[in-house]
Amino acid sequence: MSKDYGDMYQYILESKKAVRNIISNHEEIFHDAVEYFFEGDYEQIYVIGSGTSYHSALAAKRLMEKVLKMKVFASYPIVFKDEQIFNKKTLVMGLSHAGMSASTIAGLDKAKECGFGTIAMTAERGRPVEHHGDVKLYVEIGEEKAGPKTKGYIGSIVTFMIFALKVALKQGKITQEEFEDYLNRMQAAADAIPDIAEAASNWYLKNKEDLLKCRRLYVIGYDNCLADMMEGTLKICEAVRYSVQGFELEEFMHGIYHCIDKNTYMLYVCSKGQYYDRILRLKRYFEEERHSHNFLITHEDTNNPKDLVFPFTDDEEFAVLQYIIPMQVLARKLSLDLGIDCNIPSDPQFHFKMHSYLKEG
Repeated sequence: MSKDYGDMYQYILESKKAVRNIISNHEEIFHDAVEYFFEGDYEQIYVIGSGTSYHSALAAKRLMEKVLKMKVFASYPIVFKDEQIFNKKTLVMGLSHAGMSASTIAGLDKAKECGFGTIAMTAERGRPVEHHGDVKLYVEIGEEKAGPKTKGYIGSIVTFMIFALKVALKQGKITQEEFEDYLNRMQAAADAIPDIAEAASNWYLKNKEDLLKCRRLYVIGYDNCLADMMEGTLKICEAVRYSVQGFELEEFMHGIYHCIDKNTYMLYVCSKGQYYDRILRLKRYFEEERHSHNFLITHEDTNNPKDLVFPFTDDEEFAVLQYIIPMQVLARKLSLDLGIDCNIPSDPQFHFKMHSYLKEG
């Protein structure tokens, strides 16, 4: 009998409920991890994970540093494992959504060898990673069986953020009123997810005929939604299974622009911020001089049906919970119309063949 992987689009919609669950039960979910933090004398935090786990760490980093007033590093575990870290007052939080990532486990083991504090994080109970941290912290999102993780990305960001907020509150770095304001703003951002998904679905239908011709896509982003650009690139690549590349806006301008032509598709993640006008200038250039296929994800009406326009939040901490949704939806809708069931991995045994996952137990 074939395995039921659920459906990626339904998990996108469930992200709202997942955030509500984590916020409503934060006392129970974070108790052990927060208490563990205060057993140490930490001056910096490394958050390690691969793929979606890394992107969620990067998305949460800004708020974590702001409220904790300490340096937070988002790092790939395979890089962290061989890095020289000289500050012994380091806490390492290792996230593996499936709980079987060999590299995240190796990173946590390295942290223990160095005498660092360790927190093992996963969305799946009873998985190997649990045994490699001094304490466990679960990403309480409920079931997500589809290969591309969507609810898991949102839930992981929120879990990192609330952990930092609870520590900062207990340290007296933020007040109870500020803590509650952060949670209210977080929930407000997440509550808009179903509406964003609907708007993205309608946008896709308007542009379906053109988008189905795409075989080379570049995703450009910047600033507070850089992590969303990276995660969106991964989601589309996982789902459509052709070449998709993502770049930070400035990095893209240093050489990558040479390969853009009329057959290239460009998707711009245009969050509010200091580089908004700059990315619009880039889009105009490729329209007028390279005649590429250009699509914006933006908060500002452009009167262009190619652009997905939605009143995204201007909250610099929580915009990351919203700008990812159109790319998650695009990934699912495109894969369906290309005849691909992206819920099912192209090779369910790939990670075991590569030894990048450890067996359960």
